[in-house]
Amino acid sequence: MPGTMAEKQARAFTSMRNRFFFGLTLIGLIAFSSCNRTANEPIPTGPVNITLDLNLADYQALIVPGNFIYVEGGVKGVLVMHDYDDNWHAFERTCAWEPLSSCSKIWVDTPNIQLRCGNPTAGGFVKCCESQYYFNGFPSKGPARGSLARYRISRIGNLLQIYN
Repeated sequence: MPGTMAEKQARAFTSMRNRFFFGLTLIGLIAFSSCNRTANEPIPTGPVNITLDLNLADYQALIVPGNFIYVEGGVKGVLVMHDYDDNWHAFERTCAWEPLSSCSKIWVDTPNIQLRCGNPTAGGFVKCCESQYYFNGFPSKGPARGSLARYRISRIGNLLQIYN
């Protein structure tokens, strides 16, 4: 005995829904498998235990939001930032894309309010890759998929402690 019209429509809808979710899952798998993940190696970090006294002339600029400094430590250096939202960040200066490359170093691009991978020269900025990052360390553009490696940072009075 053939099913009613409502039963046929329900079966057709269920079949169409299943095909839709299967297709969506297949597209997702293809998209993720096509990403080149080999260059997103773990970012190396080194031992860091730095104290910055914001009363000292070398570090006073950090009191004002939007300022930053580069300090020695870690693998390629540490970028210490006081962002415009009054948050403090300390990043390893190694780019998340091909971090073992010699040119893979993070610099602040102040006019564009971003972080870039490469090296400044007398003739301008030479890119290592197209990766760019927001001031919070998350990628905004380019091949890097991961965020910059972070060091812990805490402020007690006018002392900044950067550590891992």
